[in-house]
Amino acid sequence: MAANQEADRTINKVAEIIFDQRLLYICIGFSALAVGLFYWDFYYLFLLPVILFGTIVFLLRPDLIWYAIALLTPLSINPNDVELGSLSLSLPAEPLLFLLVILLIYYLVSKKEIDTSIFTHPFSLLIYIYLVWMIITSMTSVDKLVSVKFFIAKCWFILPTYFFSFFFIKDENRIKIFLNLFIIGMSIVALYNIVHLSTHNFEDKPSQWTMQPFFKDHAILGAVLAIAIPVSFALIKLNGKNILTRNFFVFLTLILIVCLIFTYSRAAWVSIIPALLLYFIFKLRVKFRYLLALFLVVIFYLTYNVDTIIRDLEQNKVSSSDDLIENFESITNISSDPSNLERINRWSCALAMWQAKPFLGWGPGTYMFEYAPFQLAHNYTIISTNFGDVGNAHSEYLGPLAESGVLGFLIFLLIFIMTFYYAFRVYYKATLKNDKIYISTAACALMTYFVHGIMNNYLDTDKASVIFWFLIAVIIYFDIKYRQLKPKVIYEQ
Repeated sequence: MAANQEADRTINKVAEIIFDQRLLYICIGFSALAVGLFYWDFYYLFLLPVILFGTIVFLLRPDLIWYAIALLTPLSINPNDVELGSLSLSLPAEPLLFLLVILLIYYLVSKKEIDTSIFTHPFSLLIYIYLVWMIITSMTSVDKLVSVKFFIAKCWFILPTYFFSFFFIKDENRIKIFLNLFIIGMSIVALYNIVHLSTHNFEDKPSQWTMQPFFKDHAILGAVLAIAIPVSFALIKLNGKNILTRNFFVFLTLILIVCLIFTYSRAAWVSIIPALLLYFIFKLRVKFRYLLALFLVVIFYLTYNVDTIIRDLEQNKVSSSDDLIENFESITNISSDPSNLERINRWSCALAMWQAKPFLGWGPGTYMFEYAPFQLAHNYTIISTNFGDVGNAHSEYLGPLAESGVLGFLIFLLIFIMTFYYAFRVYYKATLKNDKIYISTAACALMTYFVHGIMNNYLDTDKASVIFWFLIAVIIYFDIKYRQLKPKVIYEQ
């Protein structure tokens, strides 16, 4: 009975959106205009109704734009990434994100009675510091145009998916809808990749490009799949009362897992393990301070024993291949595996760049244009180039270190630590079952990326940034909620 009632409410909500009288009249008007344009052979003006319709939907129903971002970000195409043109813009996701930035500014300027608690939260203050330091280092950058463009891109990722999402997710059912749409979008890409790769007998080499044009390569697809899998498991639990919906997400979860396996992305595989451990840590109610202490001990141990660890790793001669077991074993091969050796080359360049400009760095987004002279002969690999034109620092931590100096590195590290500080704090404070699911899911999904960020960096793309900042927004939303609500108002579901 409860499942049927929930289904009826969902159908009614969809019907309400579809049959909104304002949208119905607009559609009729645009249909009439389209017939007229066709009759008088003004074919190019067909874009005008599309633009006008989009503008009106944007003003009347901005939540539809927000939902569209969740679904379309995995399906968006950057022509420059897949050699379909010179335009370096993810379509349609980035234009939609930019629209929400404009709307956010409009809300702040024109609306007097809006909840501004997200803007004063301590984590938001940390984001302000992150962006302000990026502005400062952009002004001192060796290539100011590149750095300013990089900063603007960061803003249209963070502002709509972190700050503006807060206004939507105050209706908590929208969190589930957003995640539903994101998983559906990712599942479409995953299924496309599986089918495409099957025509190449699931071999390792083709797996690096069979996800195109939706994703640039297997590494970024693997990173986002690793985020998506904890989310898809959560949706199975959240839709547990509706057997049909639950089974649908079980099916999608299997697709995501199979696709992750056949990305042959070792970093993505590894990132799942800490997320799983974090889930059990939540269940065991381990305090955050103990986890932080363990993290610091591990960092100290690795730093103190780095030479011994490197000598041990150099004994591994297994290279990546079509064999899944060999591919996994090659993760620690730093003696002959080209991918691992090139990653070490990039990290060495980042450290050398930081030593040259330790405080302000070279400027946000400039690493890929400046690292070539810092390559050492003994670090060259078969995939290195003298021009240094094949990518970034392969680290979310060393990239900021080279580009924004030691403060840029420390600020991002603090974002990592504070994300889990608030996740632990609100998880143990939360009393509603669904709230706990949302919080732990967001934390576990983010853990996959923070671990993956040691070996790659994709937060300068919409594919990773949209879901990354949205999940942080979910954690901060619940932190605000439980700070504002009195304990006696909240009851266990």
